[in-house]
Amino acid sequence: MSIRGIDVSDYQPNVNWQAVARDGITFSFVKSTEGATLVAQTFARNWAAMKAAGIQRGAYHFFRPASSIQGQIDLFLKTVKLEPGDLPPVLDVETTGGLSADQLCDRAAIWLEAVEKATLMRPIIYTYPGFWDNLGTKRFADYPLWIAHYTSAEKPWVPGGWKTWTFWQYSDTGSVSGVSGNVDTNIYESVREGAQSYKVADIQRELRIKGFYQGAMDGKFGATTTAALISFQKSQGLNADGIASLKTWAALMRKSPKVVVPPPAPTPAPQPTPPPISDVRLTQIFSSYQAKASQDTALIWLQSQVPPSVLGAFAQKWRATALPQDSNLRLIDVGKFYRGLAQQDQALDWLQKQISPAIITEFAQKWRSQSIVTNSPIRLIDACKFYRAAPQQNQALDWLEGRISPAILSEFFRRWQNATRL
Repeated sequence: MSIRGIDVSDYQPNVNWQAVARDGITFSFVKSTEGATLVAQTFARNWAAMKAAGIQRGAYHFFRPASSIQGQIDLFLKTVKLEPGDLPPVLDVETTGGLSADQLCDRAAIWLEAVEKATLMRPIIYTYPGFWDNLGTKRFADYPLWIAHYTSAEKPWVPGGWKTWTFWQYSDTGSVSGVSGNVDTNIYESVREGAQSYKVADIQRELRIKGFYQGAMDGKFGATTTAALISFQKSQGLNADGIASLKTWAALMRKSPKVVVPPPAPTPAPQPTPPPISDVRLTQIFSSYQAKASQDTALIWLQSQVPPSVLGAFAQKWRATALPQDSNLRLIDVGKFYRGLAQQDQALDWLQKQISPAIITEFAQKWRSQSIVTNSPIRLIDACKFYRAAPQQNQALDWLEGRISPAILSEFFRRWQNATRL
């Protein structure tokens, strides 16, 4: 079912939000900020009026890649105060500001991560196909997509590695009561039992992260997904109808402590208390893999703790093959290619049973570590260029080697060998 919405800015200075609501519009995004200094003149009035009219509201920041990133973060967070029920923050990316694609993406990532940490909601990215395809990046495909594509086709063009869209701005010449002149019009597609799509897989993933769903993330909206969604809706005080409406989706996007919902079972007889077992699941960890340096370091460490025979058996289960055991499967590659498929989950669950809870717990701690690393004044590539085997250079390299873990050194040596064979 399509849910209708609009988005407005200072170009629509006098919006009658009560009339907008009577015209069947249930959500709207409004421009809040641009760059590091501009606050939309109409934002404060629109923000309050949307809430009063019962319209689900969201705020977007127009990204100026060349402007101060910290200034843009601070301006948005100072201006927009999200409340329960509001839509996630939006980063509007449609200009390079003269920067390269890599520079733009690096700076956008800083804004996205900082705003997510502050608001506890994963931001939405707004863009249009031609611009994003020109960037040539698939880096942000795990963020919700709001795509602007004006077409008569049934579906919009989805760029950049995204498998689906969350919001579709399908026209910039819409007509809605309460808004003078043209207005951007959007839709959100709610999904329910019987649907089969990437959107369903995204909802299954969020339900699993929050502890409500233990089934396969196969994109099939069956009875198990419905039951999990109803349990989540009840926990949030939402209408428990088992339909992934916009209000339910927004609640799924808000981070919260994990809630474990055990299946109904008879009261067991008292038994001796078993030793504590880690509640961390490898499937949950791999579903959040983003190729961050801290995550790769943790995976390299975990691989060093697992016997080669266990890794070989895991490789067979991961690849669903009866070929001889292969212990060369790298856990970093498992993270890159994990898609929540049933056989992948089964393989990871099997691997977890072969590893002690203490190692799993230490791995999770390394995975979650977010230590801040300052920019190095020298790059190792440059050090190699100027290496002359001078005594002080050798001493410096020996000092550095002594401070790097054997696992990292082994992985570096493997990559170095592979590069020299090309």
